[in-house]
Amino acid sequence: MIRRATWQAVLALSCAGAMLAPATPASADTGEGKLTVNVFREYAAKGDLNPQIQTALAGATIRIRSDDSGEERFYPVGPDGTITIDFDDWLDSEGRYRIDLTDWPDKYDPATGRGFLHPAFAGSGLSSHLNYVDLRRGKDTTLNLGVWNPDDYCQDNPTLATACQQAATNPDSSKTLVTFPYNSRGDTQGNNTNPKPIADVGDTGALYGLAYRKKDKRIFSGAYAKRHTEYGRNGQGAIYVTDRTTGVTGVFAVVPNAGTTPHNQANRVDAPFSSRPGKESLGDIEISSDGSELYVVNMNDGNLYTYDATVVSALAPKRAPVKIPDTACTPAGDWRPMGLGVRDGVLYVGGVCSAESTQNVNDLRAVVWTYNPATGTFGAAPIVNEPLNFPRDPAVDPTPGNWKPWTRDNLALFPTGIQAYPQPMLSDIEVERDGGLVLGFRDRYGDQSGLQMPNANPATGMALENGNTGGDINKVCRKSDGTYHWEGSADCPRVGNEFFTGDNWYSGTIHRETAQGALALPLQQDTIASTVMDPVRTIQSGGIGWFDRTTGSRGGDPSQQGFGVVYANDGGFAKAHGLGDLELLCDEPPVQIGNRVWVDDGGGSQNTDGYESLGFPGVTVTLRDAAGNVVATKKTNAKGEYYFDHRDGLQPNTAYTVEFDKTTADTSKLPAKFRDISKLKWTPTTGPDPATNSDAVPTGGNVSSPTAVASVTTGPPGTVDHDLDAGMWAGT
Repeated sequence: MIRRATWQAVLALSCAGAMLAPATPASADTGEGKLTVNVFREYAAKGDLNPQIQTALAGATIRIRSDDSGEERFYPVGPDGTITIDFDDWLDSEGRYRIDLTDWPDKYDPATGRGFLHPAFAGSGLSSHLNYVDLRRGKDTTLNLGVWNPDDYCQDNPTLATACQQAATNPDSSKTLVTFPYNSRGDTQGNNTNPKPIADVGDTGALYGLAYRKKDKRIFSGAYAKRHTEYGRNGQGAIYVTDRTTGVTGVFAVVPNAGTTPHNQANRVDAPFSSRPGKESLGDIEISSDGSELYVVNMNDGNLYTYDATVVSALAPKRAPVKIPDTACTPAGDWRPMGLGVRDGVLYVGGVCSAESTQNVNDLRAVVWTYNPATGTFGAAPIVNEPLNFPRDPAVDPTPGNWKPWTRDNLALFPTGIQAYPQPMLSDIEVERDGGLVLGFRDRYGDQSGLQMPNANPATGMALENGNTGGDINKVCRKSDGTYHWEGSADCPRVGNEFFTGDNWYSGTIHRETAQGALALPLQQDTIASTVMDPVRTIQSGGIGWFDRTTGSRGGDPSQQGFGVVYANDGGFAKAHGLGDLELLCDEPPVQIGNRVWVDDGGGSQNTDGYESLGFPGVTVTLRDAAGNVVATKKTNAKGEYYFDHRDGLQPNTAYTVEFDKTTADTSKLPAKFRDISKLKWTPTTGPDPATNSDAVPTGGNVSSPTAVASVTTGPPGTVDHDLDAGMWAGT
C-alpha cells in the first residue's frame, strides 16, 4: 500500500518523465468518430430527453480539452442548439476528450445574482455539464446537455386554484376560493371535497386575480368589480392572502384609488353597477419569478402596483405605482389594462383598446407591453398590438360572436333583446416555452349580466334575462428575431379560423366561444387549462377545460377534457362568469446531487489520459440522512454515473452522506488491471478542482476498504450538484 505522500511522489516522477519525453506532433487518429452536442432548455427536472417539451438553446459555448495534447478549444453552439465536431485537425489527442458546457445565454451568476438559467438535472437522457468521451475506432458520440430556470418547475399533477364569484344573495359561507388537482375531470355538482373550498365570501368577497408564493405556500387574491356581487370587508382595492398550511385568510394589502362606486342590490339587482366592470377595482395579480414581489393592475387609475410579497402584510406599495402606457389606443382614454403574465424576470402587461368612445369595431385592439421590474420601466413599444375586428364563432348560435366595442356608461344605451354581447377584456397572459404568448380574453358582458337578472338598460324594467359569455383564447407566436405574430399570420399558422378550436360545447353547436379568460400553463406538460362555460355536459355551469397546446383541440368529445366547478344552484351566474383567475400551485423546485465513479489512472483527478474516460458500472451508492438512515440506494450506470433527487426523497438544505460500495462493481468490460475489485484502491481526496477530484473518504482510513463515504449538504431549492465523485485506481 502506498501512503498518500508516497502516492503523490510517484505521480510527480511520472509527470516529470512525461514532460522530458520528446514530443512528436501528430494529427488526431483518422479513425476517430464525430461528437455531436445538443443543448436544450429543460423544464421537467427528470433528466430525461424529451424534445417535445424541451427547446433548443442557441448561443451556448462548448469547451473541448485533450490532456494528451494539452490542447483546448471553444466551440459555439448553432442557432438550432446543436453542433457537430470532427477532430481531424487536433494533435496527439488519442481520441479522448473532456467536454464542458461553459457558457450559455442568461447564465446564472451567483456572485451578482444576474441571469436565471442554471445547470439542469442529469439522468437517462441529459448529461452532466462535464463529460469525458472516447472517440477512438470511429465511435460517434452524442451528448445532450440541459439548462433550466428553477422557477419554471411544477410537479406532474399540481394543484389548481380558482376564484368562485358568488351572487350577493348567497350567504357568507359560500366558497370564493377552491383548489383541485390538475388532472381532475368530470362534473362535480354536489361534491364538497373536489373542488376543495379554502376561503368564502366572509373572508374575501368577490375576487378575480390570483397569485401563488410557493416559498411559504400563500395564495394572494384580488378584489373584483362584478355586478350583483359584494366586495369583501376591505373594499375595491383589497388583496387577501390565504395560508395553505394554516387555512387562514387575511388581508394582505389595500391598493389605493381603486374606485368608489358602491353596489346597490335593491336597484334592479345592482343594474347601475353594470358600467363598472373593467373600470374599477383590481385586475390580474402576479408573483415575480423569484417570489419576492407581487404585481397588481389597478383598473381604476390604470397603474401597475408592486408590493413586497415576502411580508405578512403590506401597508403600502414597495415602490411608486407606474402608469401602464396607453399610447396604443386612440383615444388614450379607451385603454383598459387587466391581464398579467411573468417569466424569466419579465412582466407582461396586457389590455384592450375598448372602442367605447367611438363605438367603432375597427378601434378594438389587444395590446401587450413588457415591464422590467429591475428598472421599473415599460418597453418603448408594445410587443403585441393587434386589431380585434376579425370574425369569430357564435357565443350563442346562430349569431356571430364577433367582438363588440365596450358598452357606454350611459346604461340607457345598453343593448336590449340580446343573449350575448361579447366585449373583450385581456384578462390573462401565459408565456410558452419558446417565448410565445397565450392570451386569455374575458367577455365583459358576463360581468354585466347573470342568471335571471334584469337587463342593465333601465327601459327594460324588471324583465329577466340569462347572460351568455363569448370569451376567447388566442395564440401569439414569437420568432427567433424577437418579434411577435398573431395566430393565422404567415409566421403563426393555424388550421381554420382560430388556433384553439376546442372552446366549444361538447356537441360542437350552440356555444362555440366558451372560454372565459383565465389560463394556467404548466411548462412541463402539453396542455393549457382555461376557465370555460359548461365544461362538461351540465348546462348553466362554469369550470375548466384542458386544451392541447400543439393542436388547440380538446379532443373529439370536449366534455372529456372538462371539470365542473360552479353550478347554477351554488354560484348564481351560470353562463355569465362564475369564476375568476386560475393559478397553478407549484411546489418549490427540487435538488439533485451525484455524478461519477471513475477509473483513475493514478493522477487523483479526472482527465482524458489513459483509461480515465471510463467509469465503474454497478457500484452501489447509498444515500443516508444525518442520522444514518437509508434514504435511497442506486447503482452506477454504464458510464459510472449515479444521481439522487426528489424522486428518491432528497431534500434541499439538508446534510447527507453518500456511501460507495465497490464490491458490486461490474468490471468485466474494463481493462484487465481494473478487473480485480480487491486490488482497487480509493483515490485520495486531494485534487484541487471540486469538479474533477474524489470526494469519498475510505471507511476506516483503509484505501482498500470495500466502501468509501462522502459528505454533502444540499443547496437551496433548484440546486444541482454534480461534483460528488469517487475514483478508484489500481495502485501497487
